[in-house]
Amino acid sequence: MKRFSKMMMILAGAFLLASCHESLEDRAAREAKEFTEKQCPSPVRDNTRTDSLTFDKESKTICYWYTLCNAADNADAINKDKEHLTSVLLDGVKSSTDLKAYKDAGFKVRFVYHSEKNPQQRLLDVTFTEKDY
Repeated sequence: MKRFSKMMMILAGAFLLASCHESLEDRAAREAKEFTEKQCPSPVRDNTRTDSLTFDKESKTICYWYTLCNAADNADAINKDKEHLTSVLLDGVKSSTDLKAYKDAGFKVRFVYHSEKNPQQRLLDVTFTEKDY
């Protein structure tokens, strides 16, 4: 009987541990929410403000939301340099150790930059997928 009780305790403990295990999708959603609550909106730095970090479970997309301010809030300049800006963002995603688990799981990484002068205007919206990195 003692052996049976021990076995039941071990199985119950294993079940509890398994049921408390957070999926990678749940972890991404939680971390995005926590980051946004603690860090956003950020102070303007290099003419950029971080507005939020979100995660869409359905599309498995981590999205960084920014506002471009001051001299950087220039649609013509963004359009003219879009290829270079996209390349810089992709290099950041490729080298990010914070995103490793998500990249390995095939998550998408998206960056959206809005205008401070006209918040409805998207100055840059780029999404990277597994094939990009």
